[in-house]
Amino acid sequence: MGGARITNLRDRYNAFIERHEVAWELVMGAFAAAFVAIGFASDDAPATLQSVLDSAEIGLTAIFVAEFASRFLAARSRTRYLKGHWIDLVALIPTARGLRLLRLLRLLRLVRTFAGMYRAISHFERIASQRDLLFLFIAWLGVAVISSMALFLAEVESNPAIADPTDALWWGVVTLTTVGYGDVYPITPEGRLAAAALMILGITLFAAITGTITSYIVARQAALSGATAGGPDPADLIRRLGELHADGHLSTDEFEDKKAELLARL
Repeated sequence: MGGARITNLRDRYNAFIERHEVAWELVMGAFAAAFVAIGFASDDAPATLQSVLDSAEIGLTAIFVAEFASRFLAARSRTRYLKGHWIDLVALIPTARGLRLLRLLRLLRLVRTFAGMYRAISHFERIASQRDLLFLFIAWLGVAVISSMALFLAEVESNPAIADPTDALWWGVVTLTTVGYGDVYPITPEGRLAAAALMILGITLFAAITGTITSYIVARQAALSGATAGGPDPADLIRRLGELHADGHLSTDEFEDKKAELLARL
């Protein structure tokens, strides 16, 4: 009797999360971003505000632990849940405010923010078919933001060129675009570690995004050219042709010429 009650409660909990998963992931992602912001504010907060920020940080940590533990225990397959949510577990690693290297651990919470964004956005039907591209883009954006914030935490007290997070974000944009102005650069070992992560991961992910988009366009164009050899249904190809035109991959003249060829086959 007790086992059946627990199973029923677990199913109801999972059903509730599934119905509200988009909102759930976005809220948890916002909590993670708030945790990082509170950590930034705590570094220079007056004593009268410090206790409030400490309480908020403890409260958010309790929410993260409760969310992960409850979903793990309620999962129909805990092994599968860990495979899909290991990032949430990594984000639970305790943070510290002492050494710069230990302070960087608080940025792990931002991983939860970007993971939540990916899970929420991938629920939309038109985007779900391009999950690989979505994952690469979210990962690239996450690496850029986290590396920039890591540089800020590592260098804000040592580097005169970095006075606030916007300076670090500017450095991140310049580095990813390989412009190389040289007005902001890391001078501490921790900052150089963040720079190395951004250069290696950020540029690699950007190349993967470019390759994925190129492969997608080539595959779509191959499908369109196959219509002239008695391939797929012309009506379906016209619909795909319209999508390519709407996305800017075909000019209006190219769209009209291809459309006329396909209409002649109907």
